[in-house]
Amino acid sequence: MKKQLISVLVILISCTALAQSTSEKKESNLEFTVNTKLGFAKLKQTGNVGLNGNVNGADILFSLPLGKKWNISSGIGFLEFNANPTIAGNTASLKNSYLHIPVQFNNDFAIFNKENPENQKIFFTVGLGLYANSLIKQELETVTGNSSAKNQGWNFGFSSQIGAKFVVSDAINIGLGFEGQSDFTKMKKDGNEQKIENINAVYFKLGFKF
Repeated sequence: MKKQLISVLVILISCTALAQSTSEKKESNLEFTVNTKLGFAKLKQTGNVGLNGNVNGADILFSLPLGKKWNISSGIGFLEFNANPTIAGNTASLKNSYLHIPVQFNNDFAIFNKENPENQKIFFTVGLGLYANSLIKQELETVTGNSSAKNQGWNFGFSSQIGAKFVVSDAINIGLGFEGQSDFTKMKKDGNEQKIENINAVYFKLGFKF
């Protein structure tokens, strides 16, 4: 009887430890996300009017949960701004290439069956964050020749996202929505100051949970 009691206690302790380990593992799921974006922006430079152009880019992010709904994401990305300014009556081509480092807080809200959010497949998502940009290369093509400049400085900005997330499986989810970005500091190099006043883009996310 004593041996049986000890055996039962050992089994119960093992099951409890396993359950706790499983629960902790579930709560600490790491998510890998690829975020692509495409949209429009306005570039403001010293001595020039705002220049409208298009942007495209992609971020590679790693996310960790902060409680049951919030998570924090960070990683590294690439952003490209393209525009066609007019210089001395001639159309030119401008391309800015940025290194993009975002930090974002995201929240998922259940759309249906709010009583059992763990069984949800569709979520309304909201994200707010900050980012750092480095203008790694600026290229200008004109009828008289081409020029380029590298490492034109760093600046910081504010970002926001709103959209929907669709859970395909326990390991895969996809997201669609709108992303906005706006620099609140200027890049300064050789007397030239510039920043992207606003970005309005459509994003597509593909997430993988470990």
